[in-house]
Amino acid sequence: MKLPIFDIITEAISDTWENRRDLMTFAFLPVLMVSIIGTVIAAAVGDPQLVVNEQSQTTAQITVAQFLGSVVMLITVFIFYSLFAVAWHRRILVGPEATTVGAALHWGRRQWLFFGRIASLMARLIALMILLSATITFMLQGVLPVIAILAAIFIAMGMIYARSALVLPGVATDKPMTFAQSMRLTRGNSWNLVIAIVLLPLGIMFVTRIVVTLIEASLAGILGPSVTAGFIFTLIVVSVSYFAAAIGITALSLAYRQLTT
Repeated sequence: MKLPIFDIITEAISDTWENRRDLMTFAFLPVLMVSIIGTVIAAAVGDPQLVVNEQSQTTAQITVAQFLGSVVMLITVFIFYSLFAVAWHRRILVGPEATTVGAALHWGRRQWLFFGRIASLMARLIALMILLSATITFMLQGVLPVIAILAAIFIAMGMIYARSALVLPGVATDKPMTFAQSMRLTRGNSWNLVIAIVLLPLGIMFVTRIVVTLIEASLAGILGPSVTAGFIFTLIVVSVSYFAAAIGITALSLAYRQLTT
């Protein structure tokens, strides 16, 4: 079945905007906690660019602290994303009556399964990235520019994610499927899904990040190294990221509904 990608994207954007009150309700706790924890970690371990920009001044302790901070932040992001994504998938696929505020903020077996699925999927993508990076670099180094190699790796990872992603709404609705089943159901829709659930959300996040970075840089001289300012900017970025994620989750739910019925 060929997915009507334009209709799915249009409906995903309009549905997310029309239900922005639900979005704010479901995303409030995840956005707040990710922003707070991110700000605390940034304040505790320092500027992540220190290791790159001032290599002569770094120590093993700083590097280890930044690595551990990144790991803690990554786990935090996935935990609260799982909490939000399960609720948002169920709002679309099961119905609003099945997703109360209490249920949306409750961590239980369903959320653990979702977290496990997305962690497994991310692990597969990281392994793929390492394998492709080594293979392509070995075979094509000096033949293709670095940007072309990176683009090829990104496209491959995006396609694998898009083809495997049906396992996520499946877990959220208590109808689990394997990665192989997801691959089979999405056959012939690789590019459609990449556009709807990868490029569209990432594009919104990327543009937002650029705008916020420019604003932050322009106000740096006025605000200085303020933790409060850092928290505000982080809150803005995370809030828009969840709006973009909601669009991607909605598009994935709509694709799941069409491909499994």
